[in-house]
Amino acid sequence: MSYLVTGGTGLIGSRIVRDLVREDQQVVAYDWQPAINFLERVLSDREIESMVRIVQGDITDLPHLIRTIMEHRVERIIHTAALLTLEADANPLVALKVNCEGTLCVFEAARILGLKKVVWSSSNSVFGPHEKYPQKFIPNDAMHDPQNIYAATKSFGEAGANHYFEQYGVDITGIRYQTVYGVGQRRGIFGAVVRELILNPALGKPGRVPYDNALIGWSYVDDPVRATVLASKVHRTKTRNFSIMGDPRTLEEVADYVRKIIPGAQITLLPGTFTGDPVELDTRPAQKEIGYHPQWSMERGIKETIKNIRQEHGLPAI
Repeated sequence: MSYLVTGGTGLIGSRIVRDLVREDQQVVAYDWQPAINFLERVLSDREIESMVRIVQGDITDLPHLIRTIMEHRVERIIHTAALLTLEADANPLVALKVNCEGTLCVFEAARILGLKKVVWSSSNSVFGPHEKYPQKFIPNDAMHDPQNIYAATKSFGEAGANHYFEQYGVDITGIRYQTVYGVGQRRGIFGAVVRELILNPALGKPGRVPYDNALIGWSYVDDPVRATVLASKVHRTKTRNFSIMGDPRTLEEVADYVRKIIPGAQITLLPGTFTGDPVELDTRPAQKEIGYHPQWSMERGIKETIKNIRQEHGLPAI
């Protein structure tokens, strides 16, 4: 079996490639700007050479995408390539092209070639503010209320996936990621939080953390990766798009934990409002239909992130 992973050398995509390779799957990492160093973080040179093919490509280039799928005999696609919130807000037209047209190109390629499965990265941000929902946990099938360009593109993607499933029978599953973190995170609003709150203190630098004491659902990267890979193996689920969630903790709680494992860490919380994803969602459909249960608490994920960034910089373990 062969997989194609769009955004396959990014934070999430590279780890999806890793998990597939370790299940003895051949993988095509399809990326607009391939970053081999991301794959080198998580795979050996031998694994990359023997199991991974890196293809430079634009997901809006449907002929190239189809040609790549055919050449490598791809049977399943995992689609993670997208512009994130800040990039999408700054470049709405580019966001529409990449996040909307690019996603439809993936679905169209799967339709034309009769692929077995597509799994793609949606977002919990499609639901909008948590305050509008009377329930503590936002239902998996709640109405969408996107508050920014990025969230709107993901809502469009879910509508497109439903269309291709209902009209053409293409087996498409969406996983709604939450606030994902880990070493290698470079972009987005949450990237600044992770850098100042975790990565800088791990390297002995002071951290000035925006967004005061916001409540965030901390989703260590290996959890959404596992949900995505699990979904790629399940055919025609009853639910088309699954919400998953991280470990809800305030920035102060995380700062206290970082100070606990890095004595003397200089962390300052600054005023500001964090407009991230909703925090608490109904994840029972994901548990029942794809067998997903989160495994990474905030403490475990933060400790792993600190260990990895220090190791990458040649620093001793804490």
